[in-house]
Amino acid sequence: MDIHQKIADIISYLLSPTTIGFYVIVLFLLFSEKTKQMDPLVLPLILSIGLIFLCITPIVGILYFTKIGTIDIWVSERRTRPPFYLVAIFGYLIASILFYSLNAHDFFVLSVAYIGVTITVLFVNFKTKVSSHSAGLTGPFTAVLFVLGPLALFLFIFLPFVIWARLHLKAHTFSQLILGSVIGSLITSATYLVLY
Repeated sequence: MDIHQKIADIISYLLSPTTIGFYVIVLFLLFSEKTKQMDPLVLPLILSIGLIFLCITPIVGILYFTKIGTIDIWVSERRTRPPFYLVAIFGYLIASILFYSLNAHDFFVLSVAYIGVTITVLFVNFKTKVSSHSAGLTGPFTAVLFVLGPLALFLFIFLPFVIWARLHLKAHTFSQLILGSVIGSLITSATYLVLY
């Protein structure tokens, strides 16, 4: 494995949809005005729900089937992706219900956006292999933009790194990466314009 491939792998892990989800949860907990107004005793519960249902649930099946050798960690085969998208949607749905019940509005809208983006990616996946990495970056970072304001635009500097890494690893075509980016941004923007 050459150095460029190692760097592309590291970028793919550090900027995967799961890790981006974790970063966004932390950003909301630390900097969101609505979250600051919540009872501090509820915040560990919000963190736990976010970690379990937005970050861990979507990858549990992937990790299991990777371990037994059925798939690779990136679920490279387009036809094997739908069940994992369905598991992720289920986790996001549970998260949205729990966040709604806790009146954690920032996190509720985030989880609804995750549902919308993942459903869209699932259906488009029947035609072409959409990049979950690019959708998983632009969607959550668009949410941060709505919640924290224009300063969050700097987060999008990571998108070219994801595009380079996924192209270098031959995981996607350029058009699949751009399609994922557009789906992530548009569906998240629509969700926030309606619900936030």
